[in-house]
Amino acid sequence: MSKLTKQDLKELTEWAKSDGPVDSGVALTTDAADQAAEQTLRMAGRPSLGHRQATGDGSSPRRQVRLPRALNYELDEYARDERTTASEVIRLAVSEYLHRHHTGIAEA
Repeated sequence: MSKLTKQDLKELTEWAKSDGPVDSGVALTTDAADQAAEQTLRMAGRPSLGHRQATGDGSSPRRQVRLPRALNYELDEYARDERTTASEVIRLAVSEYLHRHHTGIAEA
């Protein structure tokens, strides 16, 4: 099995973002498809959460919460339906809540 080049990964990434049809005429085998997916996801990484994080000068703080099972299920279902992550929904929800209920909140 040959290794995918950076150009291959770039093209696969662009195709994945476009939702367009595959036009290369090359069918990936299961192993090659798994490898391509893994490499593409590794390149994507996590989204930047601010200037310091984007420049490598810091890390985003982590908070943990416990949710009732039903709320956790609803969160996962909503995130899946909206094609986002539970973390992003939580960030947006906390931001919206604080902006509605507390004055002087800095933009994230």
